[in-house]
Amino acid sequence: MSTEYVVGVDLGGTKVEACLLDEERNLLARHRTFVEADRGLDRVQENILNVIQQAAGDTPYRAVGIGTPGTYVPHEDRLYGVPHTPVYETPGFIKSLRERLSVPLLVENDANCLALAEFFAQCKGKYTYVMMVILGTGMGFGLILNDKLYRGARGGAGELGHTSIDYNGRLCECGRRGCGEAYLSGPSLSRRFFDLTGREMSVQEIYELYEKNDPAAVELFEQSCRIMGEVFANVINAFDLEAIILGGGVSNLSIWYDKVWPYVERSLFGVPRGKIPILKARLGDSAGVVGAAYLALREMGKMDF
Repeated sequence: MSTEYVVGVDLGGTKVEACLLDEERNLLARHRTFVEADRGLDRVQENILNVIQQAAGDTPYRAVGIGTPGTYVPHEDRLYGVPHTPVYETPGFIKSLRERLSVPLLVENDANCLALAEFFAQCKGKYTYVMMVILGTGMGFGLILNDKLYRGARGGAGELGHTSIDYNGRLCECGRRGCGEAYLSGPSLSRRFFDLTGREMSVQEIYELYEKNDPAAVELFEQSCRIMGEVFANVINAFDLEAIILGGGVSNLSIWYDKVWPYVERSLFGVPRGKIPILKARLGDSAGVVGAAYLALREMGKMDF
């Protein structure tokens, strides 16, 4: 029997990446390019198709999985919840892309794709109730509950970055106040530091100041650990989780793994729990695109989640 292949696509606001996997989940090729969303959906689609071709080469593939920002509602053929790249919310975007492919196209939220990839990389067989958190331009979440991807009634489950910790709090890009994303995403951390100091700096630059005991940077990150602890405790209380995985650019700061757990622990409610591990994503930049390819493998009956 010949080997079968699939393609995964990770569509971001700035870049789009594709990978080629075989049916045993081996990563065979990857290719990335700029998505150029500011040039319109036709250009976006061309770049998606081109990156698929670059990753697949001459290898015939059976299906394509794509991870997108926001949530895809099939009967409306529309993405919802993409404040950073609103052009993706144009009705008909996915249908048009699907018509230009000769194989099935499976669509899922990018945080869910990341959760799938990391779950199979480091949690399968060890933890069955897991939360994946993407800390980057936004704050995305994916949930694996009882070894299954949890999507909710309409596929919109896991938007936990937009649950409020303070309804009079900071204004979020989604229009609500006090969302976790309004405090903990990369741009939000920089904005909060600017509010404290009047200095415009990247998260990495602020963290370097924190390591030098700069008072404003210390204040920012101590507050952020407490906020993150409250967000995580809320989700653990709701879903009785066993592990948390952090991914995205902001997740590379060691402080989250050293100092967030005590804030989580003191806000837990109900049944006794041991220490819930906060794990660093293992697959790095590969995670989202690999998880998207898993959608295609499931479509072929090669995976179950």
